[in-house]
Amino acid sequence: MTAAVKNPAVTKQPAVIERFQQMIDNRHLAHAYLLTGASGTGKKEVARWVAERLFCQNLQDGMPCGKCEECHRISTGQHPDVVEIEPDGQSIKVDQVRFLKAEFSKSGVEGNRKVFIIDQAHLMTTSAANSLLKFIEEPAGNVTAFLLTESKNLILPTIMSRTEIIELKPLQKSQLVAELTADGEVTESTAHLLVRLTSDREEMQSLLENNWIEDAHKALEKWFGAVTKGDMSAFVDVQTRIIGLAKDREHQVIVLDMMMLYAMDLLALKFGQVDLTYLTDQAALRQVAEQTTVSQLLKVSDLLLPLRGKLKQNLNFQGIVEKVTIELCDIFKMRG
Repeated sequence: MTAAVKNPAVTKQPAVIERFQQMIDNRHLAHAYLLTGASGTGKKEVARWVAERLFCQNLQDGMPCGKCEECHRISTGQHPDVVEIEPDGQSIKVDQVRFLKAEFSKSGVEGNRKVFIIDQAHLMTTSAANSLLKFIEEPAGNVTAFLLTESKNLILPTIMSRTEIIELKPLQKSQLVAELTADGEVTESTAHLLVRLTSDREEMQSLLENNWIEDAHKALEKWFGAVTKGDMSAFVDVQTRIIGLAKDREHQVIVLDMMMLYAMDLLALKFGQVDLTYLTDQAALRQVAEQTTVSQLLKVSDLLLPLRGKLKQNLNFQGIVEKVTIELCDIFKMRG
């Protein structure tokens, strides 16, 4: 017997998978579940795993094989009795839910069971959510529905109260790094930086677009290298490179967070820790940490940690970065 193909959900959410395994084995599967968790935690993978477990033709040790025709069609979104809907534009519209309700009323094409997966259920319009409510209240036939959301607080309370809520845990940073680097397109150093900045996979993908995160890292590496020498050319870097990379509020916040992470790495190195954000900058940062007193590093940290909060106070981004550049240069000039 060939080994089963492991669904990503088994790695991402082993406790949730074990829970569903027990519910299926004990015939206690509910008719509707609300899976809630951050982007990338495996909500759709979990829902598809349950569907595979229900339809698989070749279970292996109670797990779907991942290779039979049923499993393959489910994993690719092509199974006629596993229906998925996602936002049409900015929302899930009432016509999409009506389509689902029509599917609910039919017998399974290839059996008597059906599974429905509603991705980003928090984006249902009010009319769409109300249209779905009746089915949730009075399920018809052998149907299991999965509503997937990043924020259960955005789901109508009337729907939420009629589903079994399962919260998916955030992935460990090591899991995220492994996932990001799996196809070889993202370097380990970039992956480490991304997982320190956000746990949201969509935001990670956004930061990777057009090599933005790599360009930002290079610009800030040069800036921080100048700052730690007390070199005011760092001020020029702000005007010629950093400002151009931070044209909107989202990217401004990320740049400030990246600056803050340099302070965290310096403190970590000073106290002998090895869990760093900037893997490619270690040698230079270690030298700075060795040549700088704890008191000075704490001053650096005190300057960089509050930067995000200052932006939220509607202070000008360029003004914030230029001011902290001057203040950091003054601190590092006092070394020795």
